[in-house]
Amino acid sequence: MRTRIAHTIEIFEAARKPLFTVLDGISREDLDWQPAHGMRGIGKIFRHVYRVDVWFLKRLGITPAIEKDAPGPAEEIAERMRTIQEQIISEVNACESDADLAADRTSVDGKTTSRMGETVIHIAQHYLYHLAQMTYLRRMRDRDWSAPLDEWEAATHIIGDRILE
Repeated sequence: MRTRIAHTIEIFEAARKPLFTVLDGISREDLDWQPAHGMRGIGKIFRHVYRVDVWFLKRLGITPAIEKDAPGPAEEIAERMRTIQEQIISEVNACESDADLAADRTSVDGKTTSRMGETVIHIAQHYLYHLAQMTYLRRMRDRDWSAPLDEWEAATHIIGDRILE
């Protein structure tokens, strides 16, 4: 029998994978492009996703491995995201039981509590929400770009399989 820890990692991995497809081969111009004044383009959405991951780690009482957030090329954004995501996976793997995954954890500032499992699933949902936006924006800029539809579909099936078990 698979544990909730394994299911949580499986869902998280499936949701994060297509994000990197959006960054793969994107030009700096397309990364920095904004669809309209005051609206987020792909680069700003990625930086938002990264900042939210850092915020969630702090809510779980975990000091992020890195907090640096600065505009940069796609490779730098991807590296920062991988570092934080690998930290998230490591923290889930450090849970000794399903009960540990569901236990309340106190934030770094001591003001709130969160649960690891719920938070990591929330992060995965956040990725898929923004993936749709970034895919749309990338296709606006490059109609020949192949969207990560297979990866998105795989993530959807993994989530559905875990919920309906």
